[in-house]
Amino acid sequence: MSEIKVPKTQHPVHELITKRWSARAFSERQITIDELNTLFEAASWTASSVNEQPWKYLYAFKGTQAFEKMIEVMSAGNQPWAKNASVILISLSKRSFDHNGMPNRHHMHDVGAANTTLLLQAAHQDIYGHIIGGFHMEQAIEAFNIETDIWEIACFITIGYLDEPNTLDEPYRTREQTARTRKSVNEFTQKLES
Repeated sequence: MSEIKVPKTQHPVHELITKRWSARAFSERQITIDELNTLFEAASWTASSVNEQPWKYLYAFKGTQAFEKMIEVMSAGNQPWAKNASVILISLSKRSFDHNGMPNRHHMHDVGAANTTLLLQAAHQDIYGHIIGGFHMEQAIEAFNIETDIWEIACFITIGYLDEPNTLDEPYRTREQTARTRKSVNEFTQKLES
């Protein structure tokens, strides 16, 4: 991993957290189904409201028609680099609880947590992912026959091994080489006194 992508944290955090970042430069090295299943296994152990686990992943490997369909429904700004990923996932979120059929207002939260767990496991394996919100929702729903009364598309996720930033065209090369930043802790926390 590039040194520029190692963040300078204000407080000590586990190196796995600082190692995870949203890469765009993916190498030709392909991920195996066993490696991918390990990521899915990690996601399965994410905490969720009443243990509903309201997530589902559709996936396609590079070189398949399904992979190309996934690229086609992405926004123009994501297509040039996402096409180099080894695998693309569609992260789906189940709208209702299985146990009683009632709406699950936590479904997107829980799926986001599962996606994060998956990406942390990936970082542990020196695999990198990039969550993509830039896609054409209606086209994706139609292309992948999503039952929208049951499922909501949360995001797409590209997965792959790292390559050098110079394999990317601009503006992606510069983005890949730009230092990571975050808000300071005091910008998003508030101590309550009473």
